[in-house]
Amino acid sequence: MTKAEFKSLLDSMAEAWSRRYYAAAASAFAEDVRYADPLRYSFSNREQLRAFFDADEGYEQRVEWHTIIFDEAEQAGAAEYTYDGTHRYHGTVLIKVEGARITHWREYQHTDSREWEEFVCGTAF
Repeated sequence: MTKAEFKSLLDSMAEAWSRRYYAAAASAFAEDVRYADPLRYSFSNREQLRAFFDADEGYEQRVEWHTIIFDEAEQAGAAEYTYDGTHRYHGTVLIKVEGARITHWREYQHTDSREWEEFVCGTAF
């Protein structure tokens, strides 16, 4: 996967989440994906992940990617984001891909109602 393809994958997932097309969002992940926020939850397959996405409590969903980094040799990347849904989360995710699918997703996030620029206190790239 190239950096452009990685960015396109993330943009496609953001679009699917915003439309609440959770099957489409989940299809970006491998069947045996490892997906976690180490302090809150972890999932070991796409079926569990899809159920997690579906449990949106009726809230509109929105993702904005701020910084996207991708190492083509390692097939690994990172992204900073804001996710609005049940709460507003600002976070960072580390991602490993194989082929066209995400195999590993580890996110670290904070619940915070501020806008991204205020949240990062002038450290945005």
